[in-house]
Amino acid sequence: MNNSREAWASPEWRQQAVPWIDLVLESFGVTRLGPIEQQRIRFWSTQLTVPTDHGTLWFKENNLGQFAEASIMSLLGELAPDHVAAPLAIEPSRGWLLTADHGATLDTLDVDDASLWARITGDFADLQQAVAPHGERLSRAGLVLMNPEVAANFVENQLLLHTGLPAEHPLYLSAEEADDVVRRLPAISDAVEVLRGVAVPLSLDHNDLHARNCFLPGGSTDPLRFFDFADSYWAHPFSALLVPITQMRAQWNTTADDPRIQAVVDAYLERWTSYAPLPELRAAVEPALRLAAVHRYGSWLRLLVYADDESMRAYAPAALAHLRTLSDPVLEN
Repeated sequence: MNNSREAWASPEWRQQAVPWIDLVLESFGVTRLGPIEQQRIRFWSTQLTVPTDHGTLWFKENNLGQFAEASIMSLLGELAPDHVAAPLAIEPSRGWLLTADHGATLDTLDVDDASLWARITGDFADLQQAVAPHGERLSRAGLVLMNPEVAANFVENQLLLHTGLPAEHPLYLSAEEADDVVRRLPAISDAVEVLRGVAVPLSLDHNDLHARNCFLPGGSTDPLRFFDFADSYWAHPFSALLVPITQMRAQWNTTADDPRIQAVVDAYLERWTSYAPLPELRAAVEPALRLAAVHRYGSWLRLLVYADDESMRAYAPAALAHLRTLSDPVLEN
């Protein structure tokens, strides 16, 4: 297995990254004011902070399973500049991006009500609609397509990987466990049937949409600026609600039928009423959430292909948990 964490902690890696950063700064006429600090290393990415006379800049390199984020964010910044924290520079062959520090993220607000989540999901719906006509360009930039029509086949094909691993491997599934996943796949096919009848276009599923992944706006009416699109898919847009709903349930220690959660979902759907009436849109939410579990599984899997042994042991259960709960309802009781 790979060990990106070890590589990112090495002097050899810094000897490649730092000159690139300095070259970018020089091209912009920006002066570095001090040493570059490594803020964090995870098996999926590392970040550096760069103090300059134009404020702090952030450098990021992704795990090879997500290196396309740099190109994706660059294009999103072109397509929806008011909604994305676009990078100042990228090196797509290395998955490098350098961005400005846009200040505090939304989770720093002392707010614990539905209005915060309605703002996140509503502003993200605006971003989704802005980029909906540009799926082909985003695909060329590296955004992974997860058409609802192929979601069940995708899962079934991956089961061969899991059952073919040694029994001691963290991603191993027994034949019986794989059969249980297969029994859940008709629920995914049923979800696709429902979504076929609702005229909402495919768009961007952030796949990790929460308050730490959007910056506070500069003004009260300015849209949020979103970032961290490494887990994203081109898929059914309503799938983006899975993480917000999951986090709201945990934050408020509540159930999916909590009126606050329903209000956030409706606030999001109101942004889509030009495509279909609200009752039809509501009927599409639960099916899209079933597909979102496939997206969460898929994003973990493409990371774990490049994981070191320790990270594989730590995070493989998260990937398998999404497989084992594919048909579990999210909003419906």
